[in-house]
Amino acid sequence: MKQIIASLSLSFAGVLVTGLVSWGGCCFAAEAGGQADREKPEQAYERLLGVKQFAFGGVGYAGTTSDGEQAFRAVRASTNAVQLFRAALSNGSNEAKLYALCAIRQMDNRSFATDAKAFLRANPEVTTMSGCIVGHERAAAVVKRIAAGYYDNQASSTRR
Repeated sequence: MKQIIASLSLSFAGVLVTGLVSWGGCCFAAEAGGQADREKPEQAYERLLGVKQFAFGGVGYAGTTSDGEQAFRAVRASTNAVQLFRAALSNGSNEAKLYALCAIRQMDNRSFATDAKAFLRANPEVTTMSGCIVGHERAAAVVKRIAAGYYDNQASSTRR
């Protein structure tokens, strides 16, 4: 019995050391850095343009930071962030446009409604992710949450 308890203790300690903790069917991983730490804002902008899911916070089975959020953070940290995010509104995927609107709302709130107008008029279906759940909804529903500040804490934190 002591040997089993010791073995379980070592296994649990190994899980903690690797940064993985299972809870309710999903795993959450503590990330050290990320791709955003190593790339230039222009590279992050190019990645942002092609994202296929809009997500803040840990996602997927491992609870990692999404590629879109990593690109968002790298662009947001650049000196020409507002210009890059405005360009993403014209050139990016629908999900990239949501990240752009989050940034514009925080960095230049006066122009948020004007910048969002064309996207809201088109109101495409977008893919979102929260934790382990992938969803599909109309852009207007997500933009409404952006406008209400729903993503402000996650979008402005310095966590990568």
